[in-house]
Amino acid sequence: MIAALLLAGLLAGQSAPAASADPLAPAREGKLRCIAPNAARLTCHAIIRYKVDSDGDFDATVTGLVSRDSTVLLRYKTFGRVEQGGVCAMMRTSDFQNGTLLSSGRPLAPNADNAIRLQVLGAVQPIQGKKRCYLDRTEDGVTRSVVTLDGVVHPELSQTVTWVAPGEGYAVGR
Repeated sequence: MIAALLLAGLLAGQSAPAASADPLAPAREGKLRCIAPNAARLTCHAIIRYKVDSDGDFDATVTGLVSRDSTVLLRYKTFGRVEQGGVCAMMRTSDFQNGTLLSSGRPLAPNADNAIRLQVLGAVQPIQGKKRCYLDRTEDGVTRSVVTLDGVVHPELSQTVTWVAPGEGYAVGR
């Protein structure tokens, strides 16, 4: 569960879907990427804030659930670039190690932080150093993120996504 929630992120040998011209166009307009949205509750399992450069490079701040307890969040920073229409970043355990674990908006107590951080790092370790890319595919009005690791599609990492304006009131939660 931890890996799926963090990677917000379909079978070996499948090809990825066609990419849009600028997959981060909504971010350039100030929108936030909402992973696993719940429109009724105005929640997302993760929210990503992108700062996009004109050359396709980006910095991202990711805030997402890391346990079944919807009050425990991990906020971390990462960077990457748009490549062949996909939004790509190398998976680096250091991004997660340097992130901040929060409960109800406050840093976790050291013992809880250490325990959860070890779980997070254990979940991320198998994909350390792999290039993770996503391409969005919309069918029947629902947008799903198709995720590849080193060019191989991973259906288990596919999630529904949407772009939301900061003023819409979405927050990380269930």
